[in-house]
Amino acid sequence: MLKKQHQLPYGDIIELLGDGRDSELSSLSGDDDDFVDDNEYPCSEIEKSSKEQMFENVLDDFELFEFEDGEDFNVFGINNETVEDEQLSDNNAYARPSTPTLPPRQIAIRPVENVLDDFELFDFQDDEDFNVFGINNETVEDEQQSDNNAYARPSTPAIPPCHIAIRPVVEHGLHLNNLPYYTKNEIKWSNRPFVSNFLKISQPAPELSTTYKTLLPIEYFSKYFPEEEFENMAKYTNIYAKQNNFIKYVDTTPSEMKVFVGIHLKIGCQKPSRIRSCWTNEDRVNIIADNMSRNRFFQLRSCFHVMNNDDIPENNVDKFIKVRPLFNSFIKRCKELPVETNLAVDEQMVKFKGKLGVKQYMKGKPCPWGIKNFLLCSANGMVYNMILYQGSSTEINHEITKKYGLGGSTVLQLVEHIDKNEHYLYFDNFFSSYNLFTSLECLGIKAAGTVRLNRFANPPIVSDKELNTLGRGASYEVTSTDGKVGLIKWLDNKSVSLASNFVTSGSPDIIKRYDKKNKCYVEVGRPEIVKLYNDSMGGVDLHDQLISYYRVFIKSRKWTLRMLFHAFDMATCNAWLEYKNDAETINLPKKKVMDLLGFKQNLASTLISVGSSVVTPSRKRGRPSSCNKIIVQPKPCKKNRLIDRYPTDVMRKDNTGHYAYMDNLRDATFCKLEGCKKRTHMACKKCNVHLCITKTRNCFYDYHN
Repeated sequence: MLKKQHQLPYGDIIELLGDGRDSELSSLSGDDDDFVDDNEYPCSEIEKSSKEQMFENVLDDFELFEFEDGEDFNVFGINNETVEDEQLSDNNAYARPSTPTLPPRQIAIRPVENVLDDFELFDFQDDEDFNVFGINNETVEDEQQSDNNAYARPSTPAIPPCHIAIRPVVEHGLHLNNLPYYTKNEIKWSNRPFVSNFLKISQPAPELSTTYKTLLPIEYFSKYFPEEEFENMAKYTNIYAKQNNFIKYVDTTPSEMKVFVGIHLKIGCQKPSRIRSCWTNEDRVNIIADNMSRNRFFQLRSCFHVMNNDDIPENNVDKFIKVRPLFNSFIKRCKELPVETNLAVDEQMVKFKGKLGVKQYMKGKPCPWGIKNFLLCSANGMVYNMILYQGSSTEINHEITKKYGLGGSTVLQLVEHIDKNEHYLYFDNFFSSYNLFTSLECLGIKAAGTVRLNRFANPPIVSDKELNTLGRGASYEVTSTDGKVGLIKWLDNKSVSLASNFVTSGSPDIIKRYDKKNKCYVEVGRPEIVKLYNDSMGGVDLHDQLISYYRVFIKSRKWTLRMLFHAFDMATCNAWLEYKNDAETINLPKKKVMDLLGFKQNLASTLISVGSSVVTPSRKRGRPSSCNKIIVQPKPCKKNRLIDRYPTDVMRKDNTGHYAYMDNLRDATFCKLEGCKKRTHMACKKCNVHLCITKTRNCFYDYHN
């Protein structure tokens, strides 16, 4: 301590002070203040003209805020007395920009741009102990001795305490690279029951697409594949046809691509024995055969592309690059949906037995051969995110895969966008591991699932033989020493092991199971984790079930066609689930709610009708002419009379081309407006329905508005 009052050089003051935590001056306690003269470093000395300009340059990046006297404040939550010794031994361990000494006043200086960019402010009480980064001050000392650069931080000056503290802004969970990781030697277990730790959340109100009514099927579907996607389909299909010199090929349009997709959806609903039968006289489907010829349909299918093959880079590792644009559009919409509380992660198989490097075989699946996807779904089958599995080139962080394996890294990748402390997640033993449960706890996600005991450092749990002696319904559970993970083994017909970071036995209930030996039903105790797992785990399987009902029929050796139309099937099921949620929210009567078949047929008919206004140009037979001639459109052939073919809502209310005419029938026809029982000879030329106009009623106007 200096005995003689004099002014230190300005550079020495900056070097000694640092950021207020690693300097000799910052270690002065309240008792040492008695030995320091208040005028030892007067502000008047700093205000000299030679120092004033230098002081202003340092303070350019700082702003002022008020605080109260007598409060103790630490920005980063680190014990200054503990860190001091290590910092004195190595001055370069925490290299930071210098800051000037603060005169005693009720204004402190803090950096604005460098430090506060990633922080937000919040209030706390005087008696609270606050630690910003969650680091134990007592354990920091040993870690800093081993690695002086382990806790490099941005610079901040010494700030007296106040009622405003700084904390990092968490966007959507902790960064995956900073999640905790435990080796097998660090995982310890104790024979005690796990303490349940449920989230305190209320069921959120469903988010409506509209405020007063449901949307049309085409409007839900367009959110997944907007108009730009159909324009790209037409563009790249034409490019592929030119690259391969298809004979007599005429460029397609976005409208024709809608007809093309709509026909495929319609075929999935009709389930014909063969696609060509839709154009035969015996099994003719009018809505398909009248809007596109058979040869044109198969020509477009042969050329169907969603990207230019010439744009594929030479060093490409993405094996699904040819279908990636369509799936990106689908996933983008899925991530915008309101996420339900209970979620599930599981595999999905896309049926395909052709030649493909990433083709998988999964024993026991309904479709054992095919392309594997990982899905994040709700309990009712709504898809929120997905990953296309392609081996080592799967779009998963490889550093995370090395730590957690394929299953754990897949789960962490799928839940990156969901909010904190709002969801329960369930998965099977392919994904589960001890580190996955602890990492999800840090991300604010409660998880549970079946497990493989060898991934949990061989916990001290009873064997199956010992559990069988206790009888059906018996269970045994253990807890990790830190209380973060609980593990339970329950005996039903067979033993099953489950783990969770929020519940194990919980509040058990009684269920009835059939006893084959005694040929009667018996009551069996069931842990709460088993009930929650059974109620929420089937979301992905339910989505597969919905797709399988009316899957687009594709019999082709091209895997791209199978994957592209699988995306349309998934979007249709998701759109129907959105429609169903909106219908339940506005209390729409169940009789008026469309089922999946009606929804998909309405969507297919709308896509066909929207695009059918554009007539595909034809080509004359023989050698093409060298001069440009106007191609005369052939007269449309006489169509058979269609019985009860009503237009879609989109066509009926488009206010375009609805002209009234009088038919030549002998007897009048019933008016097709709901509620009207009059007969009329007047009909709409576009809708091809009879509508009456009288002095008291105008059914023609009411039908189209």
